[in-house]
Amino acid sequence: MLSTQQQALATAISALDVAEVESLLAQGVDPNFIIDSETGPLISLWSDTVFAWWEQLCEAHEAGQPLSDEQKAEKLKPYMQILEALIQAKVNLHLWDSEEIYGPLWDVASAACLPAVERLLTEKVNPNTKDEDDLTILSSISQLFFDCDFDEIDWSQALPEEQQVLELLRANGAKMSKELA
Repeated sequence: MLSTQQQALATAISALDVAEVESLLAQGVDPNFIIDSETGPLISLWSDTVFAWWEQLCEAHEAGQPLSDEQKAEKLKPYMQILEALIQAKVNLHLWDSEEIYGPLWDVASAACLPAVERLLTEKVNPNTKDEDDLTILSSISQLFFDCDFDEIDWSQALPEEQQVLELLRANGAKMSKELA
């Protein structure tokens, strides 16, 4: 069962309430706790919220009005501020949720969130961790986006954000599953 402060921190992250997240962490709330068996660790709650940002980008692409880099950055700002606050509070970025066997790097990569992927890689999150299907993040996300492995992607079918994230992972040592077999 979560303490009142832990529940407040989880609620603040879900609401993208940066000031409340920072306040609770400054009060000494340890961000390394499991919310429940379905959600997993607090960092998974944060990384799951990034999908709302990705959905906005996808809707803009589908409407033929992609967001500018400035618009994307502005919409992403609270997510990144919360991530930074969690990192400063020593959150464990290497935890994977117990249900789906995905971690924060997989989550933000699957949301094509280049700045969050960059930040997690800076913190030395392993880009070659495998999921429950024995797929590396690079192979799993390539399958998710394109139904093929990284080396078979037709980049003309990719959104710019998808290509940027996959190429960043690759440039930071991410391997396809078959390369690690």
